[in-house]
Amino acid sequence: MAASPPQTLPDTTLAPAGETRVAIQNVGCKLNNYEVESLKSAFGARGYRVVGFDSPADVYVVNTCTVTGSGDADSRKALRRAKRGNNEALVVATGCYAQRRPEELVTAGAGLVLGNAQKAGLVATVESVLAGGEPPNFDPHLRPFTEEFLAIEGVVPEGRTRGTLQIQDGCDEHCTYCIIPRVRGSGSSRDAEEIIAQARQMVDMGYREIALTGVHSGSYGYDRDRPEDLVELLQGFEAIPGLRRIRLNSIEPGYISDELVEFAANSKCFCRHFHIPLQSGDDHILRRMGRRYTSAYYADRIFHIAESLPDCAIGADVMVGFPGEEDRHFQETCELLESLPMTYLHVFTYSLREDTPAQRLPNHQVKAVKSDRARHLIELGQRMRLEFHKGAVGTEVEVLVESKAESPSSLARGMTDNYIRVSFAAGPSAKVNDFVSIHVERAREDLVFGSQR
Repeated sequence: MAASPPQTLPDTTLAPAGETRVAIQNVGCKLNNYEVESLKSAFGARGYRVVGFDSPADVYVVNTCTVTGSGDADSRKALRRAKRGNNEALVVATGCYAQRRPEELVTAGAGLVLGNAQKAGLVATVESVLAGGEPPNFDPHLRPFTEEFLAIEGVVPEGRTRGTLQIQDGCDEHCTYCIIPRVRGSGSSRDAEEIIAQARQMVDMGYREIALTGVHSGSYGYDRDRPEDLVELLQGFEAIPGLRRIRLNSIEPGYISDELVEFAANSKCFCRHFHIPLQSGDDHILRRMGRRYTSAYYADRIFHIAESLPDCAIGADVMVGFPGEEDRHFQETCELLESLPMTYLHVFTYSLREDTPAQRLPNHQVKAVKSDRARHLIELGQRMRLEFHKGAVGTEVEVLVESKAESPSSLARGMTDNYIRVSFAAGPSAKVNDFVSIHVERAREDLVFGSQR
């Protein structure tokens, strides 16, 4: 359904760009957040004043999420908040929920809805509308994704310490519970030269760590029948002068090749950190989910990483309450996770998405069962993280300083390459964006404490 054009446009038609305030809100994943930072950068480069989303603005942009029902709800909530901030503002919705249900976002307050394929042209479209042009309708037949990737020009507001860079978009896995292939389209790899060029620019501007992100980052190169492209891309990052860390945000188990693990083990830059979605530890449920691996294969990859990269942080996404998941299936998941050298868990309850195959499966779980199972795994993940942190006590770790102490009695903060957050008493030489050696003295579930040596 096409979104209706806005009834009222903000009175900014004749205002110079520098007097026009733009507020942008992210809902959802790290890739969405990267896109938001790219849009902020683009608006800023065109002379617009980018303000916080809770500030009065002339244009509000919400990059929406539709992975779960809560993503939908949070997206609608952000649009309503924008209308309260300035009822006369131009409110723009884009992203995955906009691709899937544009009419619902119009009802929530959006005056302009742009799908994922229109996101790269969002700034130009907003400029046209503010200048009095006719707002475009959402085209439901437009492919969810085009070959034009968003890039970040300049430094994001958080500074020059840890940056994110998109290498890929779309997904061809078609898990039975997931709507993402429909709203993001097929897998598409960004040109390696373009990626490296942006990475060099980021390093020149001071970034010390770059995290690579995408919808399905591990499939980088597969759309070109070049499964070796990801490792070759990582090798290209190693050649960038001044880049100290490369981090992969997430990679599916079927794409963890021996070549990738070997590269990670021998790399001078690759962070000892793998996030590998599991979803279920029971093979029957994995088949119902449309996941293309077995629990034994998953375990093999985890042990291979742990043996090749000592003290590597290994995390997983786990879903509970999938249709047909009985107690014995859930127990298989718990037993598998307890047998593996995992560091942390991201636990999700199954959320029904309309028009997915899982919607038609029998035996959907009641909320109470899903909540109990989620609570059990969250507690398991907390114990895993605490044990991992305890293992660092008494050791020296290298920390990238992200924030310095604000007073003599406060502590500085930073992160290790293996995903441990560190709070520490800093010496006078410690500065934000520096690497410092910290002696770990005490562990908590969420972070460790230490002092600079």
